Amino acid sequence: MDTEAGALVVVPARLASSRLKEKVLLRETGRYLFEHTVLNVRRCRRVDRVVLATDSEEVMRAAEEVGIDAVLTSTDHPSGTDRVREALDRLVESEGERWPVVLNVQADEPELDPAHLDQLAIAFSDQEVEIATLCTRAAPEEEVDESAVKVVRDGQGDALYFSRSLIPSRHHARDDALSPPTWRHLGVYAFRPAALRTFCDLPVGELERVESLEQLRWLESGRRMRVVAVSGAPPGIDTPTDYAEFVARIRKS
Repeated sequence: MDTEAGALVVVPARLASSRLKEKVLLRETGRYLFEHTVLNVRRCRRVDRVVLATDSEEVMRAAEEVGIDAVLTSTDHPSGTDRVREALDRLVESEGERWPVVLNVQADEPELDPAHLDQLAIAFSDQEVEIATLCTRAAPEEEVDESAVKVVRDGQGDALYFSRSLIPSRHHARDDALSPPTWRHLGVYAFRPAALRTFCDLPVGELERVESLEQLRWLESGRRMRVVAVSGAPPGIDTPTDYAEFVARIRKS
């Protein structure tokens, strides 16, 4: 498959959200939150197509209103990854298997650097890569924050493990200058289409249940995941405060 061809980006946009009600439809900036994300992703040089995948008729109508391609998916998916897989299969039925790489970019990530997403797509120039994701250096406060997922990589850049705990562990007595960096995982994924389908068909793993991290399913099955390091990352939008700060940044810019 030609990895120089443009990638497909699927943006899962589930309407229900626990900490910020119906956040993908928030519009204090004059644009829907999902709209900001889609327009930002369209700036990527390696992207051929961007499609919203939602479980909501209301979001479908909003997408049509602003001219964004959208696919209505099942309400029963346990994760955004499963929603991406359904959207891909629907598109393949009508348009054929023409995308060598599929990116999963959550609708509440409107400020990702498009260059970082391009780096993720470029990782597939290595024919051994089936799934790839991103990481960045963790800030000191993130090292002890369980909501900040940490990752350790091997010499080739493939994931050894993901955890909500600090990995590798550090001791205050150690010289920080000699300690390896702590990497924070960024929840953006890219898949070869076959790997996406395999991932969704795998049983939930024990480590996945313990850590509540679905990417461990792939590692538990004996497969490899490339982790591309990037410099810095903007915050996602999970709370009313996050959204208010995002609106302020948009108005300022």
